[in-house]
Amino acid sequence: APAEERMVEKIAKMIGPVQSQIYDDVFNIKVTADPINLAYSTEPIGPHMDLCYYESPPGLQLLHCIQHDELGGGHSLLIDGFAAAEQLRAEHPEAFDALCRIPATFIKDHSRREQPVLMSYQRPHVAVDRSGGLIGLFWSPPFEGPLRVPIEDVPTYYRAYRRLHEAINCAPCWQRQIAPGEVLIFNNRRMLHGRTKIEQGATRWLQGCYINIDEYMNSYNKLRREYGDEVDTQVQSIGNQDWALPQYLCMLPPASRSTEQEANQ
Repeated sequence: APAEERMVEKIAKMIGPVQSQIYDDVFNIKVTADPINLAYSTEPIGPHMDLCYYESPPGLQLLHCIQHDELGGGHSLLIDGFAAAEQLRAEHPEAFDALCRIPATFIKDHSRREQPVLMSYQRPHVAVDRSGGLIGLFWSPPFEGPLRVPIEDVPTYYRAYRRLHEAINCAPCWQRQIAPGEVLIFNNRRMLHGRTKIEQGATRWLQGCYINIDEYMNSYNKLRREYGDEVDTQVQSIGNQDWALPQYLCMLPPASRSTEQEANQ
């Protein structure tokens, strides 16, 4: 895509409406002299999910590169958080179970903004359905607040937390220095993202935005119905905590009476 400002918004709207949030519809990621956010510094950023302190964190995230010095560092990173969680379950089931049960505190407390923000949300790091299938992962160490749980859960939580941290750090990692004009699109509910250190004085300017996970699925399902792909056997959990069983997850919702009437006209 052309390396032009707000091009990311145009691309996002081809998929669904842009999700509004505290960083505006379209946000800039570039180094500033006095950064109020780790993203605006040159420091490396570990794997994480954005906006865990929202009740409904964004679904798709789009990052469009406008400027990036070739030798300036700042490589983008992606890790399949679900794969790391499943690895944890296989190797340390007691840690996995603890992180399904004990809630973490995700918090955004930032008064040094033109529009101050104070948001907090408690939920476990891992969500499963009634059959134990993994349907949600919430991981954002920079935005974790005080643990507010019974005292007997504290040591259990931190032992499990360290295990998950190790699983994420040992997981296969996709890495790329995206070039001007390239757009990185990923599922914020499943893929943890980060970046390597940016070299001092280097230019790296990305613009980003989000699409709500339900709006994305709405667009996807409408295309499937329009083009006759009623059953997609490759569909896997997208991390939106949908309790649909695997055999139903790949199927479209049943057509409503109004849809059937329209089809017969």
